[in-house]
Amino acid sequence: MKIVTVFLSLFLCLFGCGQKREATSWFTDNGKVKVLSTIAMIDDLVKGIGQDRVDSLSLIVGEIDPHSYELVKGDDEKIANAKIVICVGLGLEHGASLRYQMQKHPGGIFLGDEIQKKVPEKILKVEGETDPHVWMDISLWVNGIDAIVEALVKVDSANASFYVRNGKRLREEMLAAHLQLQREMLEVSEEKRYLVTSHDAFRYFTRAYLAQGEDWEVRCVAPEGLAPEGQLSTQDIKRVVDHLSQYKIGVVFPESNVSRDALKKIVSCCGHPVRCSEYPLYGDSMGTQNYLEMIRHNVHVLKEEWTR
Repeated sequence: MKIVTVFLSLFLCLFGCGQKREATSWFTDNGKVKVLSTIAMIDDLVKGIGQDRVDSLSLIVGEIDPHSYELVKGDDEKIANAKIVICVGLGLEHGASLRYQMQKHPGGIFLGDEIQKKVPEKILKVEGETDPHVWMDISLWVNGIDAIVEALVKVDSANASFYVRNGKRLREEMLAAHLQLQREMLEVSEEKRYLVTSHDAFRYFTRAYLAQGEDWEVRCVAPEGLAPEGQLSTQDIKRVVDHLSQYKIGVVFPESNVSRDALKKIVSCCGHPVRCSEYPLYGDSMGTQNYLEMIRHNVHVLKEEWTR
């Protein structure tokens, strides 16, 4: 027990030191373009395009819910020090303090809104509310690359060709991964490809990877809405239980940053055997993986569970 305690203390100490070094680096004038992204999925695009010419940082890290994120001590300074600040928009970051800072920043980019301008027909709505989880479809997320490239070129024109070249390479890599994962997922029999998760973060993913045709909407359901708020009604439970029964679904999938309580309650109410996957999916966070690794993880977990 003492060994575990000592190890944990050492880990926390090292982690804390790492965080301090990162913050110190962010406030150092190193000649690189400072780009702050709200979520890691954006930060990963920035890294792929900017590489060593950019000093990038993600504001919301780990398993924190981006929907309701409010600024904490030090965030104001990070935002003020950034030349470019990028959020998803589309209603994702609806914490009042963060939204206010994004709207007033001179280098603010709402990436989801830029994607919506390019391909408005691809943006989904749930009961009249825009679904902001556009990164869950790689072929849709690539539409945000141009906005990042343009922003970098605007503030660092000397490296314009570098950013343009990297943007093109990243697009090709992402689209190749999209097609490969699509093929892998469609190898699973059609009657198995019904996805039940913690909250409504997988609609774009379902449309892109689980369906062939217009039946994709019946292939995904969740007890909680676009933002996981933990308010579960008896109607929500019944709706998901009925769906599980109708399509003979035998496994549900928790998400890495959402409580499993709702899914456990639903499983306990089912009249047929349903289990909760041991391995979580990534929706609003991506852990220590990069963006493409996150999508691959989701595909491979689903494929493994559905072909058991």
